[in-house]
Amino acid sequence: MTTTVSDLRLAAERLRKALAEYESFLSGWQDANEPLANDDHATPAEPDVTMQEVTQESGVAITNDVLERYHAASDAVTRYIQRARDQTDSDWSEVVAATEPVRKATLAVHTAGYGSHPETGERDYLLPAELCLARRLSMNAGSSPVTFADRIAQYGAVANRFGIDADVVYHPGSGHDVSPSVAFPEAEVTYVDVDVAAMDDLAAAGYAARLADATAYSVDGGADVIILRNAGLVEEAIVERNLQAGSWVLANDHLKSARHVAGMDGIDLVGVVPDDWPGDTPRIKTADLDPSHIESEGNRSPQSGPSDWAGSPLDLYVFRESIR
Repeated sequence: MTTTVSDLRLAAERLRKALAEYESFLSGWQDANEPLANDDHATPAEPDVTMQEVTQESGVAITNDVLERYHAASDAVTRYIQRARDQTDSDWSEVVAATEPVRKATLAVHTAGYGSHPETGERDYLLPAELCLARRLSMNAGSSPVTFADRIAQYGAVANRFGIDADVVYHPGSGHDVSPSVAFPEAEVTYVDVDVAAMDDLAAAGYAARLADATAYSVDGGADVIILRNAGLVEEAIVERNLQAGSWVLANDHLKSARHVAGMDGIDLVGVVPDDWPGDTPRIKTADLDPSHIESEGNRSPQSGPSDWAGSPLDLYVFRESIR
Protein backbone atom coordinates (compact mmCIF):
# COMPACT_ATOMS: atom_id res chain seq x y z
CA MET A 1 0.00 0.00 0.00
CA THR A 2 1.42 3.38 -1.03
CA THR A 3 1.56 6.00 1.72
CA THR A 4 1.26 9.59 0.53
CA VAL A 5 1.99 12.94 2.18
CA SER A 6 -1.78 13.32 2.62
CA ASP A 7 -1.86 10.00 4.49
CA LEU A 8 0.88 11.27 6.81
CA ARG A 9 -1.00 14.47 7.53
CA LEU A 10 -4.18 12.54 8.26
CA ALA A 11 -2.33 10.19 10.63
CA ALA A 12 -0.78 13.16 12.42
CA GLU A 13 -4.15 14.89 12.76
CA ARG A 14 -5.78 11.77 14.21
CA LEU A 15 -2.96 11.43 16.71
CA ARG A 16 -3.21 15.09 17.72
CA LYS A 17 -6.96 14.73 18.30
CA ALA A 18 -6.41 11.64 20.46
CA LEU A 19 -3.76 13.54 22.42
CA ALA A 20 -6.14 16.46 22.96
CA GLU A 21 -8.76 14.10 24.39
CA TYR A 22 -6.11 12.54 26.62
CA GLU A 23 -5.01 15.94 27.92
CA SER A 24 -8.62 16.94 28.57
CA PHE A 25 -9.18 13.77 30.59
CA LEU A 26 -5.97 14.30 32.58
CA SER A 27 -6.94 17.86 33.46
CA GLY A 28 -10.15 16.65 35.12
CA TRP A 29 -8.55 13.54 36.59
CA GLN A 30 -5.71 15.48 38.22
CA ASP A 31 -8.12 18.03 39.71
CA ALA A 32 -10.09 15.17 41.27
CA ASN A 33 -7.01 13.36 42.58
CA GLU A 34 -4.78 16.08 44.03
CA PRO A 35 -2.07 15.89 45.14
CA LEU A 36 -0.66 14.29 41.98
CA ALA A 37 1.07 11.02 42.88
CA ASN A 38 4.43 9.79 41.57
CA ASP A 39 3.83 6.24 42.64
CA ASP A 40 1.73 3.72 40.79
CA HIS A 41 -0.12 2.55 43.90
CA ALA A 42 -0.87 5.79 45.72
CA THR A 43 -4.10 5.82 47.74
CA PRO A 44 -6.67 8.11 46.09
CA ALA A 45 -7.65 11.18 48.05
CA GLU A 46 -11.31 10.71 47.14
CA PRO A 47 -13.25 8.30 49.37
CA ASP A 48 -15.46 7.10 46.50
CA VAL A 49 -13.13 4.33 45.28
CA THR A 50 -15.72 2.89 42.89
CA MET A 51 -16.14 6.20 41.08
CA GLN A 52 -12.38 6.66 40.90
CA GLU A 53 -11.94 3.19 39.39
CA VAL A 54 -14.58 3.91 36.75
CA THR A 55 -12.92 7.22 35.91
CA GLN A 56 -9.50 5.60 35.70
CA GLU A 57 -10.87 2.84 33.45
CA SER A 58 -12.09 5.46 31.00
CA GLY A 59 -8.67 7.11 31.21
CA VAL A 60 -6.94 3.84 30.37
CA ALA A 61 -9.19 3.49 27.32
CA ILE A 62 -8.27 7.01 26.21
CA THR A 63 -4.58 6.31 26.83
CA ASN A 64 -4.78 3.10 24.80
CA ASP A 65 -6.45 4.99 21.95
CA VAL A 66 -3.54 7.45 21.87
CA LEU A 67 -1.09 4.55 21.69
CA GLU A 68 -3.10 2.93 18.89
CA ARG A 69 -3.01 6.19 16.91
CA TYR A 70 0.70 6.57 17.74
CA HIS A 71 1.55 3.16 16.30
CA ALA A 72 -0.65 3.74 13.23
CA ALA A 73 1.11 7.05 12.57
CA SER A 74 4.55 5.51 13.12
CA ASP A 75 3.69 2.70 10.71
CA ALA A 76 2.66 5.25 8.09
CA VAL A 77 6.04 6.97 8.45
CA THR A 78 7.82 3.62 8.15
CA ARG A 79 5.98 2.83 4.90
CA TYR A 80 6.72 6.28 3.50
CA ILE A 81 10.42 5.98 4.34
CA GLN A 82 10.62 2.48 2.87
CA ARG A 83 9.21 3.80 -0.40
CA ALA A 84 11.97 6.43 -0.38
CA ARG A 85 14.57 3.71 0.22
CA ASP A 86 13.19 1.71 -2.70
CA GLN A 87 13.90 4.65 -5.00
CA THR A 88 17.41 5.45 -6.15
CA ASP A 89 17.14 9.24 -6.20
CA SER A 90 15.33 10.07 -2.97
CA ASP A 91 15.75 13.55 -1.53
CA TRP A 92 16.06 12.93 2.22
CA SER A 93 15.42 16.57 3.08
CA GLU A 94 12.02 16.19 1.39
CA VAL A 95 11.39 12.96 3.32
CA VAL A 96 12.19 14.74 6.59
CA ALA A 97 9.83 17.60 5.71
CA ALA A 98 7.01 15.26 4.68
CA THR A 99 7.19 13.22 7.89
CA GLU A 100 7.60 16.20 10.22
CA PRO A 101 3.91 16.50 11.28
CA VAL A 102 3.84 12.88 12.41
CA ARG A 103 7.22 13.07 14.12
CA LYS A 104 6.21 16.18 16.07
CA ALA A 105 3.01 14.50 17.23
CA THR A 106 4.78 11.29 18.23
CA LEU A 107 7.39 13.25 20.20
CA ALA A 108 4.54 14.82 22.18
CA VAL A 109 3.34 11.31 23.07
CA HIS A 110 6.80 10.40 24.37
CA THR A 111 6.71 13.32 26.83
CA ALA A 112 3.08 13.02 27.99
CA GLY A 113 2.85 12.25 31.70
CA TYR A 114 6.41 13.27 32.51
CA GLY A 115 7.51 16.54 34.08
CA SER A 116 8.37 18.46 37.23
CA HIS A 117 6.51 17.43 40.38
CA PRO A 118 4.43 20.39 41.60
CA GLU A 119 5.60 20.01 45.21
CA THR A 120 9.18 18.74 45.00
CA GLY A 121 10.21 20.09 41.60
CA GLU A 122 11.80 16.73 40.78
CA ARG A 123 11.59 15.51 37.20
CA ASP A 124 9.79 12.19 37.02
CA TYR A 125 6.78 10.26 35.72
CA LEU A 126 3.77 11.99 37.26
CA LEU A 127 1.01 9.49 36.57
CA PRO A 128 0.10 5.90 37.36
CA ALA A 129 1.79 3.60 34.84
CA GLU A 130 -1.38 2.72 32.95
CA LEU A 131 -2.14 6.40 32.30
CA CYS A 132 1.41 7.58 31.60
CA LEU A 133 2.21 7.59 27.89
CA ALA A 134 5.87 8.50 28.44
CA ARG A 135 6.38 5.55 30.77
CA ARG A 136 4.52 3.08 28.56
CA LEU A 137 6.65 3.97 25.53
CA SER A 138 9.99 4.11 27.33
CA MET A 139 12.53 1.38 26.57
CA ASN A 140 14.68 2.57 29.47
CA ALA A 141 12.36 3.19 32.42
CA GLY A 142 14.02 2.82 35.80
CA SER A 143 17.59 2.97 34.50
CA SER A 144 20.44 5.42 34.97
CA PRO A 145 23.40 6.13 32.64
CA VAL A 146 25.05 2.82 31.76
CA THR A 147 28.12 1.60 29.87
CA PHE A 148 28.79 -1.70 28.11
CA ALA A 149 32.29 -3.14 28.11
CA ASP A 150 31.87 -4.91 24.76
CA ARG A 151 30.71 -1.73 23.02
CA ILE A 152 33.57 0.27 24.51
CA ALA A 153 36.01 -2.40 23.27
CA GLN A 154 34.53 -2.29 19.76
CA TYR A 155 34.67 1.49 19.51
CA GLY A 156 38.19 1.57 20.93
CA ALA A 157 39.38 -1.07 18.46
CA VAL A 158 37.95 0.93 15.55
CA ALA A 159 39.57 4.16 16.76
CA ASN A 160 42.95 2.44 17.12
CA ARG A 161 42.78 0.54 13.83
CA PHE A 162 41.79 3.56 11.71
CA GLY A 163 43.53 6.28 13.71
CA ILE A 164 40.32 8.11 14.53
CA ASP A 165 40.89 11.15 16.74
CA ALA A 166 37.33 12.42 17.05
CA ASP A 167 36.41 15.86 18.33
CA VAL A 168 32.64 15.36 17.98
CA VAL A 169 30.77 12.06 18.37
CA TYR A 170 27.01 11.81 17.81
CA HIS A 171 24.94 8.97 19.27
CA PRO A 172 21.28 9.30 18.22
CA GLY A 173 18.79 6.89 19.75
CA SER A 174 21.15 6.30 22.65
CA GLY A 175 18.74 5.64 25.49
CA HIS A 176 20.82 5.47 28.68
CA ASP A 177 23.95 4.10 26.95
CA VAL A 178 26.94 6.40 27.43
CA SER A 179 29.61 3.92 26.26
CA PRO A 180 30.86 6.37 23.56
CA SER A 181 31.95 8.82 26.27
CA VAL A 182 34.30 6.15 27.67
CA ALA A 183 35.54 5.03 24.25
CA PHE A 184 36.15 8.61 23.05
CA PRO A 185 37.15 10.40 26.29
CA GLU A 186 38.53 13.49 24.54
CA ALA A 187 35.51 14.00 22.29
CA GLU A 188 32.36 16.01 22.77
CA VAL A 189 29.66 13.33 22.68
CA THR A 190 26.05 14.32 21.97
CA TYR A 191 23.20 11.99 22.91
CA VAL A 192 19.75 12.45 21.35
CA ASP A 193 16.63 10.42 22.05
CA VAL A 194 12.85 10.77 22.28
CA ASP A 195 12.92 9.07 25.71
CA VAL A 196 12.49 12.06 28.02
CA ALA A 197 13.45 10.20 31.20
CA ALA A 198 16.64 8.83 29.65
CA MET A 199 17.71 12.27 28.43
CA ASP A 200 16.92 13.82 31.81
CA ASP A 201 19.03 11.17 33.55
CA LEU A 202 21.98 11.73 31.21
CA ALA A 203 21.77 15.50 31.47
CA ALA A 204 21.62 15.31 35.28
CA ALA A 205 24.79 13.20 35.19
CA GLY A 206 26.58 15.86 33.14
CA TYR A 207 26.29 14.42 29.62
CA ALA A 208 25.28 16.46 26.56
CA ALA A 209 21.82 14.94 26.18
CA ARG A 210 19.02 16.37 24.06
CA LEU A 211 15.35 15.42 23.99
CA ALA A 212 14.63 15.47 20.25
CA ASP A 213 13.65 13.47 17.21
CA ALA A 214 17.03 12.52 15.77
CA THR A 215 15.70 12.50 12.20
CA ALA A 216 15.78 16.29 12.04
CA TYR A 217 18.41 17.05 14.70
CA SER A 218 21.62 18.80 13.65
CA VAL A 219 24.91 18.64 15.52
CA ASP A 220 26.66 22.02 15.42
CA GLY A 221 29.47 21.79 12.90
CA GLY A 222 28.75 18.13 12.13
CA ALA A 223 30.19 14.96 13.64
CA ASP A 224 33.45 13.08 13.16
CA VAL A 225 31.78 9.83 14.25
CA ILE A 226 28.10 8.86 14.18
CA ILE A 227 27.09 5.76 16.14
CA LEU A 228 23.88 3.97 15.12
CA ARG A 229 23.17 1.01 17.40
CA ASN A 230 19.80 -0.68 17.95
CA ALA A 231 17.97 2.57 17.20
CA GLY A 232 15.83 2.00 14.08
CA LEU A 233 16.11 5.58 12.85
CA VAL A 234 16.09 7.32 9.47
CA GLU A 235 19.81 6.70 9.13
CA GLU A 236 20.17 8.24 5.69
CA ALA A 237 18.81 11.61 6.83
CA ILE A 238 20.90 11.57 10.00
CA VAL A 239 24.14 10.76 8.16
CA GLU A 240 23.45 13.19 5.32
CA ARG A 241 22.70 16.01 7.75
CA ASN A 242 25.46 15.46 10.30
CA LEU A 243 28.48 13.57 8.94
CA GLN A 244 31.54 15.67 8.18
CA ALA A 245 33.49 14.96 4.99
CA GLY A 246 35.79 11.98 5.33
CA SER A 247 34.28 10.99 8.67
CA TRP A 248 32.96 7.76 10.16
CA VAL A 249 29.73 5.89 10.83
CA LEU A 250 29.63 2.90 13.20
CA ALA A 251 26.44 0.86 12.92
CA ASN A 252 25.10 -2.55 13.78
CA ASP A 253 22.21 -4.11 11.87
CA HIS A 254 19.88 -5.25 14.63
CA LEU A 255 17.28 -2.79 13.27
CA LYS A 256 18.79 -2.58 9.75
CA SER A 257 20.86 0.55 10.40
CA ALA A 258 24.01 -0.87 8.79
CA ARG A 259 22.31 -1.93 5.57
CA HIS A 260 20.61 1.47 5.27
CA VAL A 261 23.96 3.24 5.61
CA ALA A 262 25.55 0.79 3.15
CA GLY A 263 22.97 1.79 0.55
CA MET A 264 24.01 5.45 0.59
CA ASP A 265 26.11 6.93 -2.19
CA GLY A 266 29.56 8.05 -1.12
CA ILE A 267 29.64 5.89 2.00
CA ASP A 268 32.13 3.00 1.95
CA LEU A 269 32.19 -0.09 4.14
CA VAL A 270 35.77 -0.31 5.44
CA GLY A 271 35.62 -2.71 8.37
CA VAL A 272 33.60 -5.21 10.37
CA VAL A 273 34.00 -5.77 14.11
CA PRO A 274 32.53 -9.02 15.51
CA ASP A 275 29.93 -8.89 18.25
CA ASP A 276 31.98 -11.44 20.24
CA TRP A 277 35.63 -12.39 20.12
CA PRO A 278 38.31 -14.39 21.92
CA GLY A 279 40.75 -12.42 24.06
CA ASP A 280 40.61 -8.80 25.14
CA THR A 281 40.54 -6.97 21.82
CA PRO A 282 38.33 -7.66 18.80
CA ARG A 283 40.00 -8.23 15.46
CA ILE A 284 38.65 -6.09 12.65
CA LYS A 285 38.01 -7.49 9.20
CA THR A 286 39.11 -4.95 6.56
CA ALA A 287 39.65 -7.09 3.45
CA ASP A 288 37.18 -8.72 1.04
CA LEU A 289 34.24 -6.79 2.47
CA ASP A 290 30.87 -7.31 0.84
CA PRO A 291 28.01 -5.02 1.93
CA SER A 292 25.52 -7.72 0.95
CA HIS A 293 26.79 -9.77 3.90
CA ILE A 294 25.17 -7.24 6.21
CA GLU A 295 21.84 -8.82 5.40
CA SER A 296 23.04 -12.22 6.58
CA GLU A 297 21.48 -13.51 9.75
CA GLY A 298 24.96 -14.61 10.83
CA ASN A 299 26.05 -18.23 10.92
CA ARG A 300 29.61 -17.99 12.20
CA SER A 301 30.79 -19.45 15.46
CA PRO A 302 32.65 -17.43 18.12
CA GLN A 303 35.82 -19.34 17.15
CA SER A 304 35.64 -18.36 13.50
CA GLY A 305 38.51 -16.29 12.16
CA PRO A 306 38.11 -13.01 10.26
CA SER A 307 38.08 -14.76 6.89
CA ASP A 308 35.10 -16.82 8.01
CA TRP A 309 32.86 -13.96 9.06
CA ALA A 310 29.59 -14.10 7.18
CA GLY A 311 28.05 -11.07 8.85
CA SER A 312 25.77 -10.77 11.86
CA PRO A 313 23.12 -8.19 12.77
CA LEU A 314 25.03 -7.61 16.01
CA ASP A 315 28.44 -7.04 14.41
CA LEU A 316 29.62 -3.44 14.24
CA TYR A 317 30.06 -2.20 10.68
CA VAL A 318 32.54 0.62 10.02
CA PHE A 319 31.77 3.09 7.23
CA ARG A 320 33.66 6.11 5.98
CA GLU A 321 32.46 8.97 3.85
CA SER A 322 34.38 8.84 0.59
CA ILE A 323 37.25 11.29 0.39
CA ARG A 324 37.13 12.93 -3.02
